[in-house]
Amino acid sequence: MKKLVEKEWNNYNVSEIFSKIQRGKRLKKADHVPGAVPYVSSTANNNGVDSFIEAVHGTRIFNDCISLANSGSVGTAFYEPFKFVASDHVTSLRREDTSKESYLFLSAMVEKQGVNFNFNREINDSRIKKMQLMLPVDDLGNPDYGYMTQYASEIRRGMLMRYRIYVASQLAQLEYKQIATLDKKEWKEFRLGKLFEISRPKARNKDHYEMGDIPFVASGATNNGVMKCCKPHMDEQLDAGNCITVSPVDGSSFYQPIDFLGRGGAGSSILMLRNNNLNLFRGEFMARMVQQTCSKYSYGHMGNKDSIKHERIMLPVNATGEPDYEYMEQYAKNMMLKKYRQYLEYLKGNIN
Repeated sequence: MKKLVEKEWNNYNVSEIFSKIQRGKRLKKADHVPGAVPYVSSTANNNGVDSFIEAVHGTRIFNDCISLANSGSVGTAFYEPFKFVASDHVTSLRREDTSKESYLFLSAMVEKQGVNFNFNREINDSRIKKMQLMLPVDDLGNPDYGYMTQYASEIRRGMLMRYRIYVASQLAQLEYKQIATLDKKEWKEFRLGKLFEISRPKARNKDHYEMGDIPFVASGATNNGVMKCCKPHMDEQLDAGNCITVSPVDGSSFYQPIDFLGRGGAGSSILMLRNNNLNLFRGEFMARMVQQTCSKYSYGHMGNKDSIKHERIMLPVNATGEPDYEYMEQYAKNMMLKKYRQYLEYLKGNIN
């Protein structure tokens, strides 16, 4: 197979490639009915899935297409192989008789056009019609969908194989141990201010950083709170990992295993919780407990460094009534073992 640089490319209007271009319909958050249908909005994470709802009357349902964020994370594009409800901040791009692999290739080409848009220049119906895509062509000068399918298939296969190796290495480090179930353990209430040293990062804005390899953690509810990976400024001190970060906006809580750049400053600055007993497994367990308590936070009732000290969480305890860190660690290990084994079973059926 030819490399990308060895292929001839041509410019195409979006309407030449996609036969059906349609925007989703507005559905206010208050009108969401919890259900099993993915609700795709303008988020850059989780394939654009914001929540799961009922496809009530008046919503627009799509499937087997590309979702393009018109605002928010403007320009973000995902291939959606499943049935979903689209918000009015998303446009569906669909063409007939297109393989999954071709869609994956096309979504990457669509997303490359995102550099032409931003928060102040969103994508509207008129701009979509004018959008141009660069695509590889065949000997007749037509879009080479066969090449796109083959290229995406090889990339996907390589990624799945690397992930299988990673999962196998993680399984080798974990050992299952029989422990009491959660409902059989004794639990006790603890104040966060007694368990953790609580602080905030210094003032930072992700838009002031170039792309790099250091996670920028903010008040996001997905992707471990990571908004993007950045290049630190000269001599800038990173926030130390092995801590739990909490969003004051919605209480989203994540364990951060490595050093990162935290979103600081006024308003929605994250909160950092540190405890010398933390490690990956204990941190994951405790982060879930923290989120259960802090999920009440909202823009109208935000948490802060002082108020969070008085929040209380329930934790399993040992014979002396102290947090049972060993139990939390083994519980998390057992859960990870279960999930990794499920991943391996999935990979076996998806790597030819």
